[in-house]
Amino acid sequence: MTSYEAVLNQINLVPTGTTGDDRQITWLTDAKVVGIARNSRGHLELFLAGDELRPRTGTVKTAMHYHSWHRDTLPPLNANRICLPALGHFDQVGAFIAAELLREKADANLERAFAVTEPLIELAIKRMEISENAILGLVGELLLLDALCRRATDPQVGPIVQAWDGWRRSARDFTWKGTGVEIKTTTRTTSSHAIHGIHQIEPTPASDDTAGEARLLLVSIGVCQDDLNAPALSIPSLVESILERLNATGASGLVDEFLKRVSVYGTESGIGYEHATMVNEAPFTTKFSVTFVRGYDMADPGVEVLRLDDVITHQHVDAQSVTFRMELPATISSKNPIVGVRRVVEAILRLHS
Repeated sequence: MTSYEAVLNQINLVPTGTTGDDRQITWLTDAKVVGIARNSRGHLELFLAGDELRPRTGTVKTAMHYHSWHRDTLPPLNANRICLPALGHFDQVGAFIAAELLREKADANLERAFAVTEPLIELAIKRMEISENAILGLVGELLLLDALCRRATDPQVGPIVQAWDGWRRSARDFTWKGTGVEIKTTTRTTSSHAIHGIHQIEPTPASDDTAGEARLLLVSIGVCQDDLNAPALSIPSLVESILERLNATGASGLVDEFLKRVSVYGTESGIGYEHATMVNEAPFTTKFSVTFVRGYDMADPGVEVLRLDDVITHQHVDAQSVTFRMELPATISSKNPIVGVRRVVEAILRLHS
C-alpha cells in the first residue's frame, strides 16, 4: 500500500502542465487508477480512472468532473478529475485524499473506495475553501493597509496600522476619523461578496460608548493569481512593505504588535501567518495581481441591498445573524463607487489629489 509520505513525495515532483488542458498524470500505482497532475496554473488535481463516479455531497460534486482525455499514443482516458481549491496547492491535503483512496483499495474497486472516502474528501475540500477565503481576506486587508501607509504622512503611519482591526473578530475592519471601512476580497470578476450580518454594510450608529461612524465605505478588491504580465504581490511582500514604512517613519515600536496581529488572522480557519518563519511557505507565497479596487459609499440609496429597516420589522429575526451574497455593479453613479486603490485611500484619509 502507498503511504501518505510516499504520495506526498510524488506530488512534490509532479510537473506543471505546459498550456491549457495539457496534463502530465503521475499514476501512484501500477494499476493506474489513482493519479495526480498539475494544470498550467500549477494547481493540484486528482485523477480517478474508470467509470463516472456519482458523488453524494454537493461539495464533491462541484469539485469533480468526468472527462475523456485524449492521449497521443494511447486510447482516450476516461477519468474523474477532482480539482482541489487553487490557492497554494495544498499538496498535503491532496496526498491525504489519494493515500486514503489507495488504503481503501481503489485499485481493485474504485466505486467502493470512493464511497467510503467521500466524507473525508468533502471535509478536506471544505477546510481548504475556508482557509482559501482567509488567505484572500488577509491579502485584501494588507493591500489596503499598505496603500494607506504609503499615502499617509509619516506621523499618521503608526496610528493607521493600529487602526486596523480586521485581524480579529470586530465590528469593522478599519476605522479612521469617523470613516468605517469594510474590506471584501474576491477572485470573481465582479464585486460579489458574502455578507455576514447587517452591521457589515451599515454605519455604526452613535451610542454612549462610541461616536459611531459618519460614513461607511465597503472596499471591494478583486484579485487573481499572478498574471505574468502584471505586477504581483503576496502576503510576505505586503507585510514587508508595511514593516518598511513603520521603520522609516519612526514607528518601529509597533512592529512586533503588528506581526502578532497578522499571525492571529485566520487562526480560526487553521492558517495563521508567522512572518519570521513562514515567508517561503505555501500557500502564503501565492502571488496575486489586483484586478480592481472599488470603494462603495454604503449610504447611497442607489446601493440596493438589505438594510436594517428591512429586517428589524421581523421581531423574531436576529438582524446580525442574516447572511446573504451581495452583487454590486461596477458603476452605481458618477461618484459611487470610487475606483482605484489610490483614490479609495485618499477618500478614507480625506485627501484631495
